[in-house]
Amino acid sequence: MRNRLLFAFVFAIMLSTCSKNEEEVVEPIRDIQEQAIADDVALQNYLKSHYYNYKDFENKAYQGEIVIDSINETNSAQLPLSSQVEKEVIRVRTSEGNFIDHTLYYLVVREGSGSSPAVVDSTYLSYQGSLLNGVVFDESTTPIWFDLTSLVRGFKEGATKLKEGTFSVNEDNTVDFFNYGRGVLFFPSGMGYFSRASGIIPSYSPLIFKINLYGVKQTDHDGDGILSIDEYDTDADGIPDDTDEDGIPDYLDTE
Repeated sequence: MRNRLLFAFVFAIMLSTCSKNEEEVVEPIRDIQEQAIADDVALQNYLKSHYYNYKDFENKAYQGEIVIDSINETNSAQLPLSSQVEKEVIRVRTSEGNFIDHTLYYLVVREGSGSSPAVVDSTYLSYQGSLLNGVVFDESTTPIWFDLTSLVRGFKEGATKLKEGTFSVNEDNTVDFFNYGRGVLFFPSGMGYFSRASGIIPSYSPLIFKINLYGVKQTDHDGDGILSIDEYDTDADGIPDDTDEDGIPDYLDTE
């Protein structure tokens, strides 16, 4: 009986210790403004220490991939990304209703020749998503249609910086694309998944996306004859409008 009591006592201590340890590893959600600053520092350091194969793209016929690599002693003459990217400050609305500025950095390798998408449009594109450490977490080398409203803020805002291309249909029904937009997006976690981990993406991760934009289709999600862009976010707060406050965003509301 004594041994059983002793075992029960030790087991109870172990459970208590485990519970405390589990409680200790639960990290409170970070302050979004402080995280935006930290992410921007990380992004700027990355852009200063990496370059892409811009010399290949001086040949307008080049169809190879956009390749990003780190700058070191052997290639120190390469132009860093920091001298080639453009940036835009995006207001991100918090759950408390405040606005925090986040900086989107984007590299236009080739602009494209057609129309640019709005943040609500459907886009035909291929992409590769990676972390700052180079780990690729998602990609599609075959173009697919994406409704930009379903994507994270950084991707949908960044896609608008490119233009679609043109195409021709071959006798075997395959399609060739020409003069399409190509670029890279670099944005902070507040425009991505922020505190949520997603797959192999850790929480609070700035993200990088390489994009080839082949086609754009303007959308009218609710079929009311008004383009979604005119109903989606007229006050530019990043949140879909809901004028009648019925819980259905205007661009999806048929009433």
